[in-house]
Amino acid sequence: MKKKAVTQKLAAMVMTTVLAATTLAGCGNDGGERSPQESSGAQANSGSSENDSEASAENGGQNDENSSWIADEPITVSVMLSDNSQQPKRQDAPAHEEIFRKTNIQLEFQIVPAASYEEKQSVVLGTNNFPDVIYLQNGTKDIVQYGTSGIFEPLMQYVNEETMPNFYKFWQQYPDMKKYLLEGELYAFPVVARDESAAGFGPVIRMDLLEKHDIPIPQTFDELLEALAKLHEIYPDTIPWTGRKGTPQLLATTAYMLGSGMGGRTDGMYYDFDEKKYIFGPASENFKEVLGYLNKAYEMGVLDPEFATTTDEQMDSKLSSGKSLFYLDNSGFGANYTAKLNQIEGYEDARFQVLPIPENSFGNRRAVAYAADLPGRFYAINASAENKEEIIKLIDWLYSREGSDITNYGVEGISFEYGEDGEPHFIEDYVMQFKGAEPSDYYAVFADLGITKLDFCFWAGNTRMGSEIQKITGSWTELTDEYWEIINNDPAYVQPHINPSLTEEEAETVQDILAEVNTILEPEYNKYIMGTEPVDNWDSVIKKCEDAGVRQIEEIYNAAEARANAQ
Repeated sequence: MKKKAVTQKLAAMVMTTVLAATTLAGCGNDGGERSPQESSGAQANSGSSENDSEASAENGGQNDENSSWIADEPITVSVMLSDNSQQPKRQDAPAHEEIFRKTNIQLEFQIVPAASYEEKQSVVLGTNNFPDVIYLQNGTKDIVQYGTSGIFEPLMQYVNEETMPNFYKFWQQYPDMKKYLLEGELYAFPVVARDESAAGFGPVIRMDLLEKHDIPIPQTFDELLEALAKLHEIYPDTIPWTGRKGTPQLLATTAYMLGSGMGGRTDGMYYDFDEKKYIFGPASENFKEVLGYLNKAYEMGVLDPEFATTTDEQMDSKLSSGKSLFYLDNSGFGANYTAKLNQIEGYEDARFQVLPIPENSFGNRRAVAYAADLPGRFYAINASAENKEEIIKLIDWLYSREGSDITNYGVEGISFEYGEDGEPHFIEDYVMQFKGAEPSDYYAVFADLGITKLDFCFWAGNTRMGSEIQKITGSWTELTDEYWEIINNDPAYVQPHINPSLTEEEAETVQDILAEVNTILEPEYNKYIMGTEPVDNWDSVIKKCEDAGVRQIEEIYNAAEARANAQ
């Protein structure tokens, strides 16, 4: 099936829908509304069951075209989303149009470049001038900052079996969602993962070069530096270890594995599974081990000398051209770099592969995987939005099996069809258009259809859909099987810990202290990594953080955790 033919068929379907909507509205149609639960037969459990299969089969063969309509007359709902370089978004993506055809609600997207999204979000929330629905880039941090300001619609009034039957099932299934409550109120809807496999940050290396030069697979982080140093000696024109997004990302990806933690790229607070408590990573004694290790890598010539300023694009270029040999970040990127390298003469046998998490200087192997159930993506509703009743119904429908099938697979009969198992499956002719696409076949499909976790999807998949696409195009290889075997059998990985909600007073205190602490920390990191300051002097930085109140932040978080566990 050619892409042009697919597009023409989809356009015809959309035009038919628009004409039908206009005609029915003019006739005063009173039979188009049906609850999302009735139309989808949604099941909260992401695993397949006999009931799930029957419900999916029904979704794929509805006789009433308008059975899932939320409104008799077309309604427009505006949504602000962040764009993504791997998966660019567009207004007229097939899944977006199919949502309109199924619900009679047209989504009007405000797509903001990722690099400027945080700034744009801050402006629109600060001025209370934002669309009907907004993606909260900083997740719970944004909820704490803005939740009680009155700009977000309070949502607990809708969280019941009658109003939101599909979401309510997830609410009951995942008790940890209660940690999203701010002073007993819910201010944003969390995305729920669908059939996700839990990868995460991991060390990824040119395994073919280790084998070629008889370099043992590193079992410790010190052995990792030794291996990279040997590769640099053999290939002096390379930059062994590269990264992206500068120093904040370097620390966020490495700190926990090395024995401390960061929690995020800027906040410093993390939950330590060994200590079973919250710790402000940069103000801990163990953080000196992180800085010392990175300084050693820098002094050895192993770490990219431009680590503080590298971008996503620069990292991609270095790894996919053979210029760099190792990274520690999203380990799933390795397959894409391998595919690009294999197209270059002389690199046909090149192979990036994730390593089991090495042992750190404390004798521990530890890593935090990506969330397999609650990925930490949130959408808030503008308290001043019109048609809030319809918006709530739309979001509940997006949590249903039918809504999830569309927002993860696209349009039935064009990009997917239901199999004998009652589950959606991509259509081969559609997928094969994207064989060999950049940055990958699956991201190209996701972008073309407007689907999965990075788009407007509430019960959202990623790895399951990506693997199905790869198996169709042939890009799923033995290397991919080996990757998932390593990840799934590595006991070092744990699921992320959901942070507890803070009171308004606690949140203000944390925000005020963090503002001062980050002002202290930000200019310091690079001095210690580059060796212009000896690591032992970090004690003076810790003292400044303590004077600014960093221990009070730890006390607040640990008290909030105890409060949440007592519910």
